[in-house]
Amino acid sequence: MALVSSAILITLLLSWALYPLVSHYLDLASQRELTQPRLMMNFNRLMGYLLVPWQPRLQLPDFPMSLDGRQHFVEVKRLFGLAVVIWLVTIGAAIQHWRSRRKTNRVWQYVRPMQVALVVPPILGFIASMNFDRFFITFHELLFRNLNWQFDPITDPIILVLPEVYFGLCFALFFILLEGSFAWLLWRGKRAL
Repeated sequence: MALVSSAILITLLLSWALYPLVSHYLDLASQRELTQPRLMMNFNRLMGYLLVPWQPRLQLPDFPMSLDGRQHFVEVKRLFGLAVVIWLVTIGAAIQHWRSRRKTNRVWQYVRPMQVALVVPPILGFIASMNFDRFFITFHELLFRNLNWQFDPITDPIILVLPEVYFGLCFALFFILLEGSFAWLLWRGKRAL
């Protein structure tokens, strides 16, 4: 869980840096008759709300939002918070486990689990790449118990500046980080043999 939650948190932080590139490339600001700095101010407020626990209210000056849209972001904020809690609970034990294995020359015991784990991200990545729209919908159906995530661009225009390609890149980044951590543990395990 520590590796998965770490990959999630790193992805969240890097997605914040990724958005300006995507929005500039797709010219999202001018499509909404905004300047790029104004779009980024709105996006930064959204990410600040989602990632900063003590920010209780979401306010986007250039994007009105329906009650369902607001509720979806409340649920996303809770999921991000859950990822942080899982990371905080598991990272110490994972580091201790790693140190213990290194100290007792048992890093090789990571080889078999990592060989198995390395198969999962490419399979999920392949499935996602075949039909990202279907993958994205299934992902939301698994994580959310309502349909608030189905934004109507008329009542929740924020969805117009959060394109599918951005979410696709975020998922790809997550899979790369996760696969990289599994590969690193496998490499260290094989080296220990």
